[in-house]
Amino acid sequence: MNRSKKVLLLSVLALLFWIPDGWTQILTDDNGTVSSMTQWQALPELPDSLGVAGAFTGVHNDVLIVSGGANFPFGPPWVGGEKVYHDRIYILENIGDEYEWYTDDDLKLPRPLGYGVTAQTNRGLIIAGGTDGTDVFSDVYLLRYDRNSRSVEFEELPSLPVPLVFSAGAVLRDRLFVAGGQESKDQPQATNHFFSLDLNHLNSTDLSWETLPAWPGKDRVLATTAVQSDGLNQRLYLFGGRDVAADGSMEVLRDGFSYNPGSGRWDEVESAGEVPSKMASTALAFGDSHILFFGGDDGVMLNHRLEIASRINSLSILIEAAEASDERTDLESERESLQAELVWVLEEESVFSSDVLAYHTITDTWSIAGQMQQPRPVTTNAVWWNGNIILASGEISPGVRTNKVWAGTIARESVDFGIINYTILGIYILLLIGMGYYFSRRENLTDEFFLAGQRIPWWAAGMSIYATQLSAITFIAIPAVAFSTNWLVYPGYITIFLMVPIVVMFYLPFFRRLNITTAYEYLEQRFSLTVRLFGSLSFIIFQLGRMSVMVFLPALVITAIIGMDIYVAIILMGIFSIVYTVMGGMEAVVWTDVIQVVVLVFGIIYSLGFIITHVGGVGVIYDVAMTDSKLLMFDWSFSFTNLVTWSIFLGTFALQFGPYTTDQAVIQRYLTTKDEKEAAKSIWTNGIISVPTGFLFFALGVCLYVFYKLSPDLIHLGMQNDQIFPLFIGQQLPVGLSGLVIAGIFAASMSSLDSSMHSISTAWTVDFYKRFNPDSEEKYRLRLAKIVVAIVGVFGTAMACVLAMFPIQSLYFLFQEIVGLLSSALAGIFILGIFTERASSKGVILGAVTSLIVMAFVKFQTGIHFYVYPLIGMPVCIIVGYLFSIFLPSDEKNLTGLTYRKL
Repeated sequence: MNRSKKVLLLSVLALLFWIPDGWTQILTDDNGTVSSMTQWQALPELPDSLGVAGAFTGVHNDVLIVSGGANFPFGPPWVGGEKVYHDRIYILENIGDEYEWYTDDDLKLPRPLGYGVTAQTNRGLIIAGGTDGTDVFSDVYLLRYDRNSRSVEFEELPSLPVPLVFSAGAVLRDRLFVAGGQESKDQPQATNHFFSLDLNHLNSTDLSWETLPAWPGKDRVLATTAVQSDGLNQRLYLFGGRDVAADGSMEVLRDGFSYNPGSGRWDEVESAGEVPSKMASTALAFGDSHILFFGGDDGVMLNHRLEIASRINSLSILIEAAEASDERTDLESERESLQAELVWVLEEESVFSSDVLAYHTITDTWSIAGQMQQPRPVTTNAVWWNGNIILASGEISPGVRTNKVWAGTIARESVDFGIINYTILGIYILLLIGMGYYFSRRENLTDEFFLAGQRIPWWAAGMSIYATQLSAITFIAIPAVAFSTNWLVYPGYITIFLMVPIVVMFYLPFFRRLNITTAYEYLEQRFSLTVRLFGSLSFIIFQLGRMSVMVFLPALVITAIIGMDIYVAIILMGIFSIVYTVMGGMEAVVWTDVIQVVVLVFGIIYSLGFIITHVGGVGVIYDVAMTDSKLLMFDWSFSFTNLVTWSIFLGTFALQFGPYTTDQAVIQRYLTTKDEKEAAKSIWTNGIISVPTGFLFFALGVCLYVFYKLSPDLIHLGMQNDQIFPLFIGQQLPVGLSGLVIAGIFAASMSSLDSSMHSISTAWTVDFYKRFNPDSEEKYRLRLAKIVVAIVGVFGTAMACVLAMFPIQSLYFLFQEIVGLLSSALAGIFILGIFTERASSKGVILGAVTSLIVMAFVKFQTGIHFYVYPLIGMPVCIIVGYLFSIFLPSDEKNLTGLTYRKL
């Protein structure tokens, strides 16, 4: 072993066994799971010593704004205190570690106001409706705060169609939705109004509110709303409140509904009745699929208070009608006793819930996330600010406010991975490094480094193709797709098998018979150097985007299982991948692919068996899945914007042209076998493996859904949906096996990463450096190839860190979108080259550029679903490229062996 390899190997070993303090020192309970406890910190109290309820609270320009609201400055209502509404605006600023309130006489609402809707937007806070205690208003304002001048400005927006108070509202897809409320203080009857306002066109003179169909339930006031994903679509959720009839009678509601703005459809939340009413509570979306509810009036004490008040009212009527003084005295005594009881109830009894409830939108289940700090408020707005949940002021019992402000956090959950699992993970990574070193002894030529000397068996090459294209995405993200949605995208797996004969018959002969190292060498022979460089550069850009997803995947696993910081996890995975790829070349890459496929498929099969046994058999899983529509595989409706069968099947089929006919990472594996016949076997192997293993991955997703629906407390609060299978592995699989499967996931992601690094290195070295330096020495090209691997690995790792900063609902769908956007044009170029003789160099370049422009427009200016992207991008490239070729023909060229007709 030369000195440089020794240094590299020792450095990796040091990283492997160096675990900084605090990464795994997480307080766990007896089951090894961190308790999901809310933790609260007191912030400076609101300057109003009494506090306010019904205030308009939100965050804008990184300050907390509390405006308006009402309180009882002259005593509680049961002793005759008058309710007073305010127009004062208070600003809480965070400077370093210090918090400080600010207000002055110029910081005021247009009028005293409270109990309207507050909605946060990046333009400012929207204030809609409300009351001043006498009148109910329909006015809507956009409140902006300028930190430099410490001033506010108000922009008038279109008024609500009717005056409303005690409504609920939220912003979804740049639309403000307002639900329920009452129109008058004198007539407290609840309504079922449901309005929306398009916030994308605030400056339009035609802007107006749209009246939408109401939810299929009772009218309500003091409902609670939140926006969250159901796994497929962002929805508006509406819970609880109370129905108030015209005669003043009330019913506390324990129902819930969700609204899909895409379809305009309401669906009932079946489990809403399993928990107390969330009347007058406040809610926040948390993570991919949780909604947190803070406090709320369950209505139990409300009914008690109303009963006492009703008896007092009846006694007052009887007292007025009583003629005898003795009778009047007895009635007055009874009334005074009831009044004392009512005062005691209002002052002493805890009437608002202390629970922080968590609703999981996918499994439709509830759990307790923690407890609220005393005193616990209602009629306030929970908001996110600097990573904390803020509860400012509010009502803590009828007629009583608080000026306390709380900042809350949800403790990050993890599982105790254990020393045995860590050991297995370490051994597995050591095995990969050892394989890299073993194969490095053969990698003395670029042909060895790039193509493994063409000595890879067909079955190993086929498993490597499968691992490269689907392994990490499939193993982590596909079960998450089935867990979150259904089987709609499974038919797309059949298209991988359908692609095999096309590749074997029409593409493979060109790649094998032209004696090329990269697919883009063919493009120069068929068209020109410009097209070759365009194709190679397009591939490199695509792979750089793909790499970030591939590094991000195992990092999600680490954070779900052992609680390691996601950025540290990304960096470590990038380093390990770079090391064994630089050392071992293509041969190390292929054989590590084979190992990880075996490990992962075994992990899937074991997990399926474990869940089936644990939940009570296949029958239980089938019944729950059918009831909740988790087995839906076909949707024959016609849509360009939603997931439907025609776009999934045709779009996925078109999508396969990218990886299997233009992707150097895949084509390079076609070239590692000894001949064309063996290469064809490898392609068939991949196609045969894909369909049944795809079935297993979707079946696992449904099993995970049933498992966690029956055990909702095991779902980590705020987790990403893509973490669901890694979470199950860490929680439920036996010690040792969980370590092995997690190690397999790491290897799967690393194999996809090393494939990208290796193929980019090949493309850059062959298509750029060697093409323009044909006389360069072999050893310099080999050294350059390894340097490029390292540089690309560092770049991909950095991009994964950037990706970790953004919320992503599904990594599988993100990956499909990247493929559809960036590979369609290149697939069109290869189709023009192989199947037409008229296509010219200038024509195909113009076709590809046009395709990229059209795809950018489709992505940013339309709502077309990404499964339709390749159905647009490829035809545009082919049609435009062919038409331009007619008017811009190439010089006469011998096409023998370069088109299908002249093969």
